Amino acid sequence: MKRILNVLLAGLLVFGLAACDKPKPEEDGEDDGKTENPGIDNPDKPGSGNTGDIDKFEFPFVEEYPIECGNLYAEGSEVGVTIEVTKVEDMNFVFELRPGPLVQSFKMDVYPLAQLYNNLLNDKTFGNLTSSESWAVNERIREYLFNESGSGGYAFSINDFDNPDDFLQIEYDWMNSPYAAASAIAIPDCGYIIAVVASVEPEISSVTQEDITLCYVHTTSQPLIGDPQAEIAVNVGYTAFTVSHELNSDAAAVYFFGYLQDEIDMYIDTFGDTMFRDFVRTRVTAPSYPNDPNNPEALTYSVNYGDAADASVMSTTVAVAVDANLTPQEDYARRDFHLNEIPEDLPEPELSVDVLEDRVAASYVEFDVNFTADCGTVFYNVFPASYLETIEGMSAKDKRDLARYLRDYGYGCHNPNFTWDKENETATGSGAVVRLDAVSAYAARGVENSPIYPGETYAVVYVGRNGAMQLSDLKVSETFTTDERNMTSPNGFTDSTLKLVVDNPGRTQFRGTITYDPSKVSMVYIQYMTADNNPGLDENSSWNDWVNFIFGTGTSNMLVNAWPTQSSGRDGLTWTGMTPDTDYTLFMCAEDFDGNISQMQFATIRTSEVQVGPDPTIIMALKPATTNPYDWTVTYTIDHDVEYFMYCRTESASDLAPFMPGLNQGHFNNIKESGYSYEEWYNGIYEWVAGGFENNGGGMRAESDTSQDWAGDQVVIAACIAVGRESNGDPVYKMYHLICKDGKAQTLEEIFGIE
Repeated sequence: MKRILNVLLAGLLVFGLAACDKPKPEEDGEDDGKTENPGIDNPDKPGSGNTGDIDKFEFPFVEEYPIECGNLYAEGSEVGVTIEVTKVEDMNFVFELRPGPLVQSFKMDVYPLAQLYNNLLNDKTFGNLTSSESWAVNERIREYLFNESGSGGYAFSINDFDNPDDFLQIEYDWMNSPYAAASAIAIPDCGYIIAVVASVEPEISSVTQEDITLCYVHTTSQPLIGDPQAEIAVNVGYTAFTVSHELNSDAAAVYFFGYLQDEIDMYIDTFGDTMFRDFVRTRVTAPSYPNDPNNPEALTYSVNYGDAADASVMSTTVAVAVDANLTPQEDYARRDFHLNEIPEDLPEPELSVDVLEDRVAASYVEFDVNFTADCGTVFYNVFPASYLETIEGMSAKDKRDLARYLRDYGYGCHNPNFTWDKENETATGSGAVVRLDAVSAYAARGVENSPIYPGETYAVVYVGRNGAMQLSDLKVSETFTTDERNMTSPNGFTDSTLKLVVDNPGRTQFRGTITYDPSKVSMVYIQYMTADNNPGLDENSSWNDWVNFIFGTGTSNMLVNAWPTQSSGRDGLTWTGMTPDTDYTLFMCAEDFDGNISQMQFATIRTSEVQVGPDPTIIMALKPATTNPYDWTVTYTIDHDVEYFMYCRTESASDLAPFMPGLNQGHFNNIKESGYSYEEWYNGIYEWVAGGFENNGGGMRAESDTSQDWAGDQVVIAACIAVGRESNGDPVYKMYHLICKDGKAQTLEEIFGIE
């Protein structure tokens, strides 16, 4: 078990960096403009508790893992590479590599020291590092560069340079290089090792390698703003736990990490609290924001041990709070805890499944799940009857494995009346009857994933779970046989209310709506076609030809959408991604509970024409949500002359920093007082959005009206670049933007007072 745990420490169980509302800096720490970049040529530049003269950052030597390296400078031999750090900033550093006279190629990479120590710790645990001598440690780092362990380094050869003299001195502006994103992201007040292995051959390999050179660099940081702190809340269960974080007003972001207490303490005992703080901070490459619609739970994480859960094992979660400049607190928050022990003699989670014979169709079935008060969840799949004998012959262990498989990969449904008294560890709710349906015989052990076929026999295989996460015995419903499908005539279909309507056309979308009697109709089959993209059939084709196209394989054609009907008797979809100024025809049929197929129905609509001109105009607006004062929507509405547009939004200075050197979150949160000009902000935003044209981040393409949502009161920049055309066909680009702050939307022109 110890070996597995150490492997997990190397791979990590959970980690993250998230950001919350950005605070305004206190007056004592507020900068009137852009901060000068601290560096070797400016050694007296103040930082925070760990700033100032960068020469004071001595390499944190650990006797058990003695890395032999220079500090800011490391001399290489004639078959090695000299490393010299020439500039150090909060979130970047610049260094030069000078190959020796015999060197023809080399491999280089940058490692966060905290992660390098973690790799060495694991190597010693697994027997890959058998000596505490510096030569052995350095040799292990050499192996990381050749991908024998770790991510491997970047290879450079004299042959890569048109002028061989350029190989003699190479400068790397690390965070502006193409290598940082995949290796080590520079963050404030953190140590890094620059590692280089040389070769006298033009192509370096583990066979041709020569000397290794290691150099230590420690980033500076801005003065700490206030007292950023993170509070940790842990919700512990029997097999899983959830951790959430609450940040105070001074904390702009938090890095968090959870793992086994013994493993975390081993690291701290070996390398110290500060190094562990850096370990937590260097496990991610970019912040994730709690108000990002793609990550709404950024301050929360969960871990489920499943069958490996052990209440006797202690877990630990830590959180490192940072301010708006990502300057870290010296300390970090920590919580130690263990899972709850499962109480003895809990009642079995009893439940049963009743298949509704009158709701069995050709490729569809409904069934009722009867929950008792002690059963909180059901997990199920539909299995063909041919597999039931296999289940009957399974050993008790194999049945338990199948039950776990259903839990992990089957479909599930909760008892809506189930409640669990955590203090007394008893179920306090009541039973319930929940109606479910199935359309497919889902993937199962030893069973090929396949649809439910007409005229065949199946059963629902299921398992229940109680409040302590214990599973019931494996259970099997009564078998049922699906209807034969009537593919000879539509006359048996009796729902006269079935109707297809298509409306609401846009440039790239339209809406299709189907209404029906849900007591009669089990499934609807629908798809669209155009003159250039169709199955070789049209509205004049025979019913038999259409039925053979849709159902000729015994089940529905995978190119046609198969929708179980809704109890409301209404279903629909907005079809997007269509071509402007094009006719689209929806074709549809339905299937009743006796296997009868309806007549085909068709509905045609034409998408709107794109009117392109030289004045592409988008109207942007910020709209508050009606339910929550901290929910917002920015809308992009095409007014005229727009062929398409690129759009995006951000609340992070890191998105604009590549186009605005030195930009930090404090500048982002206070644009007018940032020290950057109107032109710098305008051009930075434009270049950020324009990255979408090259598929290099930035904007997303849209050809019709769209919107973006977020929650919170942080500063958000939303922008788009509209594309029009001159009369000669040349493209015209025009940017629109909003800076959203404190519930108010402004443009840069309004912020800077430009008419």
